[in-house]
Amino acid sequence: MNPKLVDVRAVTVVGFEMSGTEEEIAAMRPEWKKRFLETASQIPAQTDGYLMDICLKRAGQLYTHCIAMEVSHIDIIPSGMSSLTIPAGSYALLELQGKTTGIKSGFRSILAWAREHRIRLDPNEFRIHVTVHDEHHHLYWRLANKRSEAAEEAV
Repeated sequence: MNPKLVDVRAVTVVGFEMSGTEEEIAAMRPEWKKRFLETASQIPAQTDGYLMDICLKRAGQLYTHCIAMEVSHIDIIPSGMSSLTIPAGSYALLELQGKTTGIKSGFRSILAWAREHRIRLDPNEFRIHVTVHDEHHHLYWRLANKRSEAAEEAV
């Protein structure tokens, strides 16, 4: 199945953030996800309860990730968690069926598809993995923002 372009509204989430190399994050993810799911019931104003694994940014070999859930508004932020807003914008969306082992190849297929169609993806690798059900996943990769890129080139 090919990705499709979608417009996403701004979404507020609450969750745990962590930084590290791709390998460090992969090693920490199972424990981090378990810890999040154990404390997720403390997050007020949850919307759909879907688990979101968000790659907020990449700087060289370091990535900043957040594991979170969408909230309708910020009321109380549980200890150790933070809130952030996923920016509205255009994203490439790929829907996947199956185990989470296919997530990495799913993001690679979005990248290959974008290159083939000359679609520029966010250079900071802003990506979202939403677990809709155990074996149903939505992968989002934000498209490059032409305005901010133009500003960066002008600097």
